[in-house]
Amino acid sequence: MTADRARGLQLYALAAALLVAGAVWWVRAAPVAVADPRVAGWKDAVARRLPDATPQVQADTLVLSRGASEQREAAVAGGTFTLTMVCAGQGQVRVRLSTSGNDSGRAVPCGDRPDPVMLTVALAHQFFMSITAETDSAAVFRWRLTQAAAF
Repeated sequence: MTADRARGLQLYALAAALLVAGAVWWVRAAPVAVADPRVAGWKDAVARRLPDATPQVQADTLVLSRGASEQREAAVAGGTFTLTMVCAGQGQVRVRLSTSGNDSGRAVPCGDRPDPVMLTVALAHQFFMSITAETDSAAVFRWRLTQAAAF
């Protein structure tokens, strides 16, 4: 065997080893698809604690895994709004209403019997909310944006 062929064989072997290592890493890094059996009960709990209201601008229920982040936006006509949030699970969910990311946000505690958290916000034309789960497992977060009553 010549030196060039030996070097070529080594390169092919190294490429194959890298390909196998990459495939193993890719498969092991895939998220675990095991559903938490408590999520269905938590969805019912947040739906009971924070039902849809008439009229409402927007509402949503999110299932958040540990460390997950979501963002929600809505066009609004401007004025004063009430943001009501509730979280079922363990830990807390941090909510930021600033697009700049400079604020620390508001922690919404999660529990088996969650209590709603309400904020009054003044909006010009756009509602933005960043949601980050600070939990050890899954959590169910529900929020509702309604127009605040005029004074």
